Amino acid sequence: MHILSEPDVAKIFRSLTQSQCHEFIGELGKALVAISAESNPTFPVADKLIHQPLRTVFATKADNTCIFMPVSNTETTGIKCVTVAPGGIQGVINLFSPDGRLQGLLAAAEITAFRTALASMALFVRSHGIRKENILVFGSGRQAEWHARLALLLYPEEIRQVVFINRGRARLDEMEQDVFCDLRARYPAITISSIAKEDTPHYDETLLRELQVCDVIFSCTPSLQPNFSFSALQSVPKQRFISMIGSYKPPMHEVDTETLLSGGGKIYVDSKSACLEESGELITAGVRAGQLTEMGDLLDSLGPEEGINIPAGSNVIYKCVGMGLMDLVVGKKVLDIGAGQKLGTHVDGF
Repeated sequence: MHILSEPDVAKIFRSLTQSQCHEFIGELGKALVAISAESNPTFPVADKLIHQPLRTVFATKADNTCIFMPVSNTETTGIKCVTVAPGGIQGVINLFSPDGRLQGLLAAAEITAFRTALASMALFVRSHGIRKENILVFGSGRQAEWHARLALLLYPEEIRQVVFINRGRARLDEMEQDVFCDLRARYPAITISSIAKEDTPHYDETLLRELQVCDVIFSCTPSLQPNFSFSALQSVPKQRFISMIGSYKPPMHEVDTETLLSGGGKIYVDSKSACLEESGELITAGVRAGQLTEMGDLLDSLGPEEGINIPAGSNVIYKCVGMGLMDLVVGKKVLDIGAGQKLGTHVDGF
């Protein structure tokens, strides 16, 4: 049994090459194709390899929320255990062999952020018709960080600037030390900057200017109100890539209905059922399953490097709420890399 701590996982991710990143995208893509195929009502139940029961959630008397997310693709079985406590979030991913032997324990926070950003990249790399020069990232957590890191790793020659937008300044100051300085050193020709709503005079005008020039928006916030308006985007019309991965409850809205529906009749999602149940944007807009395209179905219809069809004048819209299968696939690959690089701790007897 192998154990990888948060620093171990971060070291693996931060040392990835562009080609290794594409390998991760490919592995995730295969899993998404498989789960979409097995979700089809005509798929024989006896042939199912993927099992993803509903998560179990309860709150303790100590005001800790405990979440258990089991999943299996038959080759590997796993369960992510997360505790949301007043002092923060802690989690671990447990991976088991088909016969039930514990193969590994991995710290969950970095993997969760990475796999969600990786899911966005699976569509981003297929959006060939979208310029990628100016990127806006809403949020200041690990999800926001990894969306920027992966985009820069994949398109270092195309991106010119990345701007992080956040309500407060404190977290951006933390990112200045442990994220922005690192990104500037890796990509000296690319401008990395941040804007905080709380200390920016005329914030609305500043945000408008950034929205007008941006080509890509990665929204990574559990916001109750849209982070920007569709009218602001339309003040300078252009085709944009817009992903929303931060909102995961019906009251949450990262974008308004007009932005959500600006994909020319296309909204890409990781899971139709999960997004229709959990995404506030989709619920408010009255979106139905027939209006959604699962990434698994999309990738299954495309050649290995084929781009998506983007209707003229339309944006590329992606909504992701996350699935346990993503943790399983990415976690297993990270575990194998960590063991191969002799990172972490190996424990015999399991």
